[in-house]
Amino acid sequence: MLKTIIMDFDGLIVDTEVVWYHIYVEWFQTHKAYALSVTEFLTCVGSNAEELFQKLDGKGIHVDREAFVRDTRTRFIEESTRLPTKPGVEDFLRSAKENGLRVALATSSCREKPTVHLERLHLMQYFDLLVTAEDVERIKPHPDLFLKAAKTLGCAPKECLVVEDSLNGLTAGLNAGMRVLVVPNDVTRHCAFAGQYRLCASLTEVDVPALIADF
Repeated sequence: MLKTIIMDFDGLIVDTEVVWYHIYVEWFQTHKAYALSVTEFLTCVGSNAEELFQKLDGKGIHVDREAFVRDTRTRFIEESTRLPTKPGVEDFLRSAKENGLRVALATSSCREKPTVHLERLHLMQYFDLLVTAEDVERIKPHPDLFLKAAKTLGCAPKECLVVEDSLNGLTAGLNAGMRVLVVPNDVTRHCAFAGQYRLCASLTEVDVPALIADF
């Protein structure tokens, strides 16, 4: 029985991943004369940049982490604050609540970012719980965020549906023993997804009563 929807944030509710991708590509070209590929960037989508930076360290491309944050943070804030909700998101959230489901957010980001955007877009009303990087020891692809959400809301993993856009998110959901609905964006569509419950181009394709019946 489906009781809880657990949603990612970046790239699923708001298309921040596309913004980050262009910023990363430009930064590496400008500061390192390096053409960062989308495959390399996907390493940190749904997680954080440290794994990417470590891989690049192995290639002799060393990134000053503090300098990178200093150089990119302001531009990201400026560009992301204009982003709309992705198609189908609010209708999906509204339908989930109307059909008696609990809704949680589980993100590898720190709490400030999703909170600002959910309030800006008037979506906070749909969420019963926010679980962020500050709440767990390990972020995606580890299952901790999803398991924390399920435990807090009193649900078993089999009673939860994870909605994700990234391979790290899919892996985390599967590691948590949950079914995962994947909705890729223009960056994560390059991922080789496997093992998901369903894959949809947009949340406009998803009928919540049908999901409940299928569970």
